[in-house]
Amino acid sequence: MSVTENKENQNPTATIVDTNVALVIAERDSLKVQLAEEKLLVEDLTKRLKQATDLIEEDSKVALINKIAPKWSGPKDALGTKTVEELQHMDKVLDYARIPAFKSGTPIVSIDRSPEAKLESAFDDFAKKTWRKN
Repeated sequence: MSVTENKENQNPTATIVDTNVALVIAERDSLKVQLAEEKLLVEDLTKRLKQATDLIEEDSKVALINKIAPKWSGPKDALGTKTVEELQHMDKVLDYARIPAFKSGTPIVSIDRSPEAKLESAFDDFAKKTWRKN
C-alpha cells in the first residue's frame, strides 16, 4: 500500500473534508469573478442612467425655455443659465402675472378697486360734469 491509500484508509473523514474545502474554495473563486462582472455591469448601467437623466433634464429645460421666452423681456441667454426648477417657477410666475386678455375693448378680468379709489373716481367724474356746465 502507498502512503496516500494508507491515509485514506486510516481517516476517511479527513479526505471528505479536504474535498469539500477544495470545492468551497473553487466556488468562492467563481463567485468572486461573477461579483467583479456584476460590479462592472452596475457601473455601466449607472453611467447610462446619468446620461439618460442629463438628456431628459436638458430636453425639459429646452422646452421650458421655449415656453418662457415669448413671455419674458429679459435677455434670452440668462434663461440658459437657470436650473429646471427655477425655470418651472418662472413659468408659473409668468403665467400668473400674465396681462389679462381683452375682448371687444373691455377687460375680461375686472379690477377690484379700493373704496377710496372709487370715491375719488366718482368725485373726479362729478367735478368734470359740473365744471363743464359753467
